[in-house]
Amino acid sequence: MLHTRAQVALRRGHDPAAEALREVFQELLTDEQPLRRMGALVAGTDIRYPTPCSHNTLAGTFAPDLPLHTDQGRASIAELMHGARPMLVDLADRPDLREAARDWQDRVDLHSAKTDDRPADALLIRPDGHIAWAATIDEPAETTTLALRNALSDWFGTPRTPAGPTIDRPS
Repeated sequence: MLHTRAQVALRRGHDPAAEALREVFQELLTDEQPLRRMGALVAGTDIRYPTPCSHNTLAGTFAPDLPLHTDQGRASIAELMHGARPMLVDLADRPDLREAARDWQDRVDLHSAKTDDRPADALLIRPDGHIAWAATIDEPAETTTLALRNALSDWFGTPRTPAGPTIDRPS
């Protein structure tokens, strides 16, 4: 609501103070950082959702549209999202993570890909494009697979076939 009111304030009035405010605002938007910030505010990609099942800094943020190299050729996160389904993107060739997610493959698409600037070993992405969980680079399998299974259960329900323990969390 704050952003909407600010936009109205910028458009309202034609007095010298309103004109000066618009000029300052236009000047700010000539720099890349404020321009990106305003773009994210308007698009809603600046929203960070709480993610109780992941402590990775990417969790809860909008997934970056990474350029990917897959077995089928070049792609991007946005292209993989065309199915409007949750997906796990393995960016580090981690068979342990793909195996941990296999019991959800009726609800979650599994993809393996490489990218030049890998932000995490894997990203669990919701259908709205926000990251539900992320595996830190080189995080050990013992903790990562359990955390992934818990995130999959929290976001997408119980697995098709129960396999392995989950962490008990207080309600």
